[in-house]
Amino acid sequence: MSRLFVKRALGAIAFAGFMTVGAAMASGPYDGQWNAHLAWGMSRCGTGDFPVTVTDNKLTGVYKGLRGTYQVSGTVAADGTFSGLLGKGPLTGKFSGDKFTGSIPPAEAACGNGNVQFERAK
Repeated sequence: MSRLFVKRALGAIAFAGFMTVGAAMASGPYDGQWNAHLAWGMSRCGTGDFPVTVTDNKLTGVYKGLRGTYQVSGTVAADGTFSGLLGKGPLTGKFSGDKFTGSIPPAEAACGNGNVQFERAK
């Protein structure tokens, strides 16, 4: 093998290592898998458990309710404050350690407010 080839190979390996370290450093304290639970104020509107994922402070998930399937998305701030959407409705709350507590206004007046809780998946 030529010296030039070895230098380039070592350079490529070192670059890949730096990229991996950089990506690991970019992750936020709330990144990972979470188990979510949604309960509406009125029991006839149902409850639901669903997984959500936080990656680089962006939350994504899917809630399957009695009346359809809804995308869950939003952003987690450095202090744990969350602002996003569940379907077309605003979902707000706060992450603290391995827990999240939030709320969503009623999808229908008959349902009452929705209470949302997450726990970090183990």
